[in-house]
Amino acid sequence: MSRAKINFIKLNQEELSAKIALLVSETSRVIFWKTAPRYYEGKAFLFDVRQRKTYLTISDCNIHLRLSGERICLNFSINDIDYFLRGKVVEQEEDNMQMVVELEEHCFRVEKRSRERLLTYPVYEVYAYLKYAKNPATNVVFFNKKEQQSRDFFSEIDNLQKNRIQSLTSDLHLGESEDLVGFRVEDLSSSGLSFFANTKEKENILDALGDGKFSLVLNFEMQVFNLEEASIVYKINYINSQFSGVPMYKIGITFKASPSLKRKIEDHSGITVDLVDYQKEFEEFIKNE
Repeated sequence: MSRAKINFIKLNQEELSAKIALLVSETSRVIFWKTAPRYYEGKAFLFDVRQRKTYLTISDCNIHLRLSGERICLNFSINDIDYFLRGKVVEQEEDNMQMVVELEEHCFRVEKRSRERLLTYPVYEVYAYLKYAKNPATNVVFFNKKEQQSRDFFSEIDNLQKNRIQSLTSDLHLGESEDLVGFRVEDLSSSGLSFFANTKEKENILDALGDGKFSLVLNFEMQVFNLEEASIVYKINYINSQFSGVPMYKIGITFKASPSLKRKIEDHSGITVDLVDYQKEFEEFIKNE
């Protein structure tokens, strides 16, 4: 498999401080290493800024090496975005496995979705299905036939289709007040996807989801993935000749990262995306900074 070049984007000092504060507030995992591929883990415990320098205290360190005075690389993730930076270990308490790192001025982020993204339409048959509460006035979400003729998207699902789709997974079995909607996926990552929806689909179904979390089922060429903690992150007006001039919306959805879906995407894209790749490339990148 090939590996796409990783794009590191520099953050300023204010952005770094904000990210470290969030990291500590959630006691999030921090990965650190001196030389890849060997790495260690700890938890973000405390941070403070002294004389324009940021210090991060890492607790529960999974390490028994002396690193005082050593320069190390660090990595953490927030909202599925990876951050990389360097720092110098200024204190290390072996007994309680805690150390303090003076962070260097610049931090770099990598948007993983941009590397893992697979354009699925029109090459792959990938559909996203979700359940929604029926509108008492109508059980049908109308679908403009011009859209259907120009693209393979669909929303109106007859009973025969429903039975076939529900046979894929028990997560799609419907209650009396529920119905099913499906969209053909445009692009996909291990933690997000996008598709197109018409105005009625947006207003009657997607808007009703609000900012809440929901689950959906992905059918990637008859391989099923049950995706949890999904939420809508954008709904953008989209007018294009491929829809015969009919107004549409591009919908972006994020969900809890799925390792099995990640492997599926890698199988089709030929791109591997593992931690060691990031570590090695960051080491090479930072040498030139």
